[in-house]
Amino acid sequence: MNLFYKFPAFWLVFIALLFPITDSAQQNSNAYTLSIQDAVRLAKEKNNNVAAARMGLEASAASLAEVKSHVLPHVQIDASDKRLSKATLYDHGFTESESVPPPPASYQANAGIEASFNLYSGGKHEASIKQFEARERLADIHVKEREGSIALETVQHYLEILRLSKLDSLYKEQVDKEKIRLKNINSLHKNGKVTRSDVLRAEMNLSNREYQKKENESTITINRNRLAILLNLPIETNIVLTDTVLAATKPMATTERELDSGSAYSVQQASQSILLQEAVIREARSNYYPSIELIAAYGYNYPNYLRYPYVPQYYAVGYVGFKMSYSLASLYQNIHKVKAERKHLEEIKFTEKAAKDNVLLELTSLDIKMDDMSEKAALAQKEIAQAQANYKIMSTKYFNQLALLADLLDADNLYLQTKYNLVEAQIMQQYYYYQTLYTKGKL
Repeated sequence: MNLFYKFPAFWLVFIALLFPITDSAQQNSNAYTLSIQDAVRLAKEKNNNVAAARMGLEASAASLAEVKSHVLPHVQIDASDKRLSKATLYDHGFTESESVPPPPASYQANAGIEASFNLYSGGKHEASIKQFEARERLADIHVKEREGSIALETVQHYLEILRLSKLDSLYKEQVDKEKIRLKNINSLHKNGKVTRSDVLRAEMNLSNREYQKKENESTITINRNRLAILLNLPIETNIVLTDTVLAATKPMATTERELDSGSAYSVQQASQSILLQEAVIREARSNYYPSIELIAAYGYNYPNYLRYPYVPQYYAVGYVGFKMSYSLASLYQNIHKVKAERKHLEEIKFTEKAAKDNVLLELTSLDIKMDDMSEKAALAQKEIAQAQANYKIMSTKYFNQLALLADLLDADNLYLQTKYNLVEAQIMQQYYYYQTLYTKGKL
């Protein structure tokens, strides 16, 4: 007998249980667990903006290879095949004419190969290679800067989600507390010990807390979506944070707190721009010198124009020699170009100095902010204990009819604010740590 007919209830229960399990498995498979270091690594690997910068680096490398290949001989193959029309000859202006076949034949053809090799060009080719090497290094710095920028943005959203999650826990704790308080106030109101206005005030306060919690949850979702996009993950991915212990703030090593601007991305870019501009000046100066090439060619031709009268026959001829060219205009035109490029070099050097000053200023500011957040966190921990004791006192006074509800709510808000201040200080301390790494070009 079929088992379904023998045990129908068993199969119905099994099918009913199967679908929730399957759905739960799908939901769990959509979760993505990440530490802050994993998020940074994944952003550098998967982000589309970083991928675009890497494509630019590959293009720069290909351009450099193409410029280097110019040192090889330039070889060109030519071939032609022509059928000539009759030549029209005119006498006495255009009044009398006759058409005759072009001598020595109406057919012309040639095929040959020509090669040239640059022997000297005043250092133009070497300067061009230096330029593209500097451009490739600039592209590499751009990739690292883009990775650092995306990593810092990833850290920012990660820490923001963490901050909002901590705040969500505080709101949940506060909502539970508000519900209990409202219940107690309702009991006091029934016994005639408080007025209806206290009940309404407590209900309104609870509603505000519940709305704040809902709004905070929506903001968490928005930041999770932004983080997923930065990591090139599907926007519906449920990102689970593993670094949730804010007290374990990364300490700043002595070397990390040193005011060194040499490795900053902007300073690196300015330094490479100086090398690039120096190569541009060398290329401009090469126009003062002649260009010398070794040339050679060999080919087959028809008809033979080397003899006179011309002969309708094939012939082969080649040559080898030197070619020199020099532009006299460079003596009075190139001087202005060289002067302009030197002025650009001075401009870039000032830009490098300004970049170093800006980085040092930013590092100094971040160092001060780190210390401020450390002091704020220590102060907030003390204030939490004080605010908690104050809240307990005001709660006891209110329920013993010795204080107003407004005083109790103020004490409660102060207690919540001190706990939020601690969370904010710890989050900002971590963010300034990563911002310092980015500013120094180490993120």
